[in-house]
Amino acid sequence: FAVKYVKKNTKVIDLGASNANYLTVLKKEKKCFLKTVNQVPFEKNLNVDEEEIINLNNSLPKDLEKFDYVFMLDIIEHLKDPENFLKNFYNKLNQNQIIIASTGNIAFFIIRIMLFFGYFNYGNRGILDKTHTRLFTFSSFKKLFINHFEIIKINGIPAPYPLALGNNFFSKSLLKINILLIKVSKSIFSYQIIFVLKPKSSLKNILKETLHYSKKIKLW
Repeated sequence: FAVKYVKKNTKVIDLGASNANYLTVLKKEKKCFLKTVNQVPFEKNLNVDEEEIINLNNSLPKDLEKFDYVFMLDIIEHLKDPENFLKNFYNKLNQNQIIIASTGNIAFFIIRIMLFFGYFNYGNRGILDKTHTRLFTFSSFKKLFINHFEIIKINGIPAPYPLALGNNFFSKSLLKINILLIKVSKSIFSYQIIFVLKPKSSLKNILKETLHYSKKIKLW
């Protein structure tokens, strides 16, 4: 779902990418330059051009402002202090970058049903992953970004039925139904939330880009 927002022949930095399958699509179909940022090393991925190992709770990636797109897919909910991270993150960006961020939707209808019957248990994966430090709805996820970012698009992602039930007719049918229901109500029927954003203009960033442009002119 995130890949469709990316133009061909661009630079993408992915925070918390691991070895996700969509990296292959970005490299082979979109012809992107790819940098991944992870907390621990993963097996070498031939689609990745550059790797950096850091803890996002403590520091930000190098050369963050040089990329056209920044992916933050299912990473915000793992951070100890998302608000402080986004404030520092924003200060490192340029005004032309596009950020694509996603997280689980705690208001997904299945979670609502579970809560109705008094059932709320963390697990090893999914919306209630036990490593999540924060849980979000569409509204709370929007509030997280609104001070520093302009929200270009807000979309919902259906539940991964083929992953959970196997790639068969039944799971594909459930997926199609879920996509239709998201059009009725994103907040209730979206399994995940995805935002496309860009940094808001600020005097500090305008001055920073002016200085950067001036240096380029001198080099010419």
